[in-house]
Amino acid sequence: MRIRQVKEVEIEGLGERIKQARLDSSKSLEQICDEVGLSRTYWYDIEKETLKGALSIENLRKIEEVLGVSFGVNLEEDCDI
Repeated sequence: MRIRQVKEVEIEGLGERIKQARLDSSKSLEQICDEVGLSRTYWYDIEKETLKGALSIENLRKIEEVLGVSFGVNLEEDCDI
C-alpha cells in the first residue's frame, strides 16, 4: 500500500540562490532548462519566487544536480506508524 505525504516549506531567498548558482555556472540558461526539463518561463518564475504553487522536491534535486550544488533542503523525516 502506498501512502502519500505532502509537505510544503517556505525557504526565503531560495530563488535568488538558484539564480546565483545559474549565473556562477558555465552553462547557458537554455542548456540548464533542457537538462532539468523545465521551460525558461518556469525557470524565471522559480528565480523570482512567483510560482503558482510550490517547486517540487524532484525539480529542486534536478536543479541541484545540473548546477552541481546543494541548497541544503532536506524534507526527509522519520515516520513512526
